[in-house]
Amino acid sequence: MPSRQPPPGTRGDLTLIRTGLPLTREDSRDCPVALSVKARPWLGPAVPPEGARPVLESFTLKPLMAALDRIEHEGQPVHDVLELLRSTRGTFGVGRTPAHPGLIEWTAHALVRYLSALEAAAEARRSAGEPASLPVRGEWVVRNVLRAPDSRGATRYERTAWGRRYASPDGAVRELRLLSFGSAKENRPPAEVAAAAFTIAVGELSTAGFDRENWRTMPYSPLPPHRLRSHESGRPHRVRVYATGCTDGSSVLLTESTVAEAEATYARLTAPVLRRVIDGTERTPGSGCVDCAALTACAALPRAPGLLGIPAPRTPRRRRSVSASDLRAFGDCPAKYHLTRQLNLPSGRPENEAIRRGRAVDAVLNERHALRPPNGCRTLPAPEPEGAWADLADTTAVTAAAMLEQHAVLCPLDGLPAHEEVGVQRQLTAYDPALDVVVIATPDLLYTEDGGWVWRETKTASSARYEHRSPLRGYPQLALAVLLMAAGVPGGDPRRGRIELEILYEDDCAFHEIDPGLPEVVDEARDVIAGYARPWSQETAYRATPGRACSGCEALPWCGPGREHLATAEATTRHEAHAR
Repeated sequence: MPSRQPPPGTRGDLTLIRTGLPLTREDSRDCPVALSVKARPWLGPAVPPEGARPVLESFTLKPLMAALDRIEHEGQPVHDVLELLRSTRGTFGVGRTPAHPGLIEWTAHALVRYLSALEAAAEARRSAGEPASLPVRGEWVVRNVLRAPDSRGATRYERTAWGRRYASPDGAVRELRLLSFGSAKENRPPAEVAAAAFTIAVGELSTAGFDRENWRTMPYSPLPPHRLRSHESGRPHRVRVYATGCTDGSSVLLTESTVAEAEATYARLTAPVLRRVIDGTERTPGSGCVDCAALTACAALPRAPGLLGIPAPRTPRRRRSVSASDLRAFGDCPAKYHLTRQLNLPSGRPENEAIRRGRAVDAVLNERHALRPPNGCRTLPAPEPEGAWADLADTTAVTAAAMLEQHAVLCPLDGLPAHEEVGVQRQLTAYDPALDVVVIATPDLLYTEDGGWVWRETKTASSARYEHRSPLRGYPQLALAVLLMAAGVPGGDPRRGRIELEILYEDDCAFHEIDPGLPEVVDEARDVIAGYARPWSQETAYRATPGRACSGCEALPWCGPGREHLATAEATTRHEAHAR
């Protein structure tokens, strides 16, 4: 966005450019315009949003960070902080948005795990004869202030690295811990790791307030020297960046370097990425549309009024995204949806064999379907078991291989002309302006045929569970596919479009073809999706609804009502068995 004018649909000030670690994670699904707008925190939508604020905390790590601040910077005992966490629902009495009970449970668990990981690191240092690291207040920020606006219209650049900060007693070693919800995330992009190391190596401890008059963040300003403790004021010689998992307490050293090495690595790996992000002009609709200030003027985002088949709620909500998986999770239980789909909390439990088998089969199919030119699967050799099925039990691996053979009979790419377009796991997006909802779908396979688009979903199953039901009711993503194609997404000649479903069993397969142009099919799809979307659109508290879905629920470790329900059901079963 190398222009001095705000992009269409936005208004505000271009003079501040602020980049954090998320902007260094290049992803082909990201929208360059959305990222470039996000890098300019003083830009906002031309028409301010009217939706009510969420009644529950939506930033998963906020209660955990607040709890750690009280322990590390205020010296409060862990037991007292845990009590305060629960009694105030994570607000700690300072006016924050309260958290869902499930998030409070996870935060209490994560707090103990995180502190255990810190203690293990401290013990390792003591054994090596090194001093323990001390917590650091404020943020390390790299600031560049220009005398006059540059070609982008910017006069101030700020680079931040969010996480937990520590330093050796003399300040010679600085550390940053990057938190993830589950296990330590070791596969962070090199540009992100380099950005983190550079920021803590060169940055000054700073703070940023909030300008209530203009309702925007204020620029970062360095903390005055008299507010710095000795370990916070020293200049670093080495920096370390760790990945830390909050659910399991795992910790991995991502990089350790001198200041000069951090600067050189940043210039080589991160600076080119940030230049592309800041200057992005292409538009790629996707999940980034939810937070994009330029959405209302985006011509690349398909509009689909009434897509979900429900009226706008009486009280407008802040813009949200929704997918068929979201609606299905909400249908199981509102708490499950909030904890797993909105907050992305991991269960901490291993996936069952059926889910792992399905993921393994999907991975092989995605890899094969991505071959260019499209070749299909019929003539391809069986994958090496130690690669494709390495994480599966022997009997499950045999089943997965058999399912792959069943797919070869149905593979739509066999004989597909080379000029046809093929998309594997391509994200499709549409916007319902009445609901202010971004609808997202990711077909397993999307390909063109004679001017129309074909949407293919592939499922693995142990039995013909849904064979007696309408495919649209058995698989809501097909119903959403019908509505999207009826609304003109992804495009092409709608009269030539169709939806396909293949179901793979160990010794058989099933195939269904759905015409999204038939009025009766669209009516059924609208009825299915509206049945899911109506309660979803009105919910705000996301209370647990214990029932059959509790067994195997990903949110169960953080859901007290669900665990109580299963315990009661188990006790009832034992009592009935004893009575017989």
